[in-house]
Amino acid sequence: MDYERGKKQMYFLAFYAISLIIWIVEETYTLLQPADAFDRFRVLIASIESLIVVSSFTLLYLLVKDLRSAGKEIEQAQQIISQYKVKNQLLNNPQQGYAHLMNEEFQKWKFTPSETEVAIFILRGFSNQQIASVREKSLRTIENQTFAIYQKSGMRGKLEFISYFINPLLPEED
Repeated sequence: MDYERGKKQMYFLAFYAISLIIWIVEETYTLLQPADAFDRFRVLIASIESLIVVSSFTLLYLLVKDLRSAGKEIEQAQQIISQYKVKNQLLNNPQQGYAHLMNEEFQKWKFTPSETEVAIFILRGFSNQQIASVREKSLRTIENQTFAIYQKSGMRGKLEFISYFINPLLPEED
């Protein structure tokens, strides 16, 4: 589901919820009025309508819950598809080499030349302190660059970043 469609659905659900609240207020007012012999039928109808409102709120809650769940599933599926794209590129183009595929990913993430150099050191297993020493930069500079690398690549840290590039090389699990 794309973002705009989800946004429209949430607006519709909000409008529906407001309509139900107005309906509940009206029905509560009807039920609280003293009933005479002719109004008893009206009270019965109002009670049935109130049950329908409660059921509608339950369904509304379930719909919102499903929408959020579907959004998370779609996000996970997109991550898996992205990983398989990298793996397919590696398997279909071995002559281009792994370094070429890494550089394509770095370009896709719009790494600066410095970030590309730091990313390669990260993939080689260097610590931030070691990278700072080799590049003759301050530790704070390297920490800032690694933070930018993880942000741009959508990774949460060093292990996830390294794993992203190692997974295509590993055999499939049976």
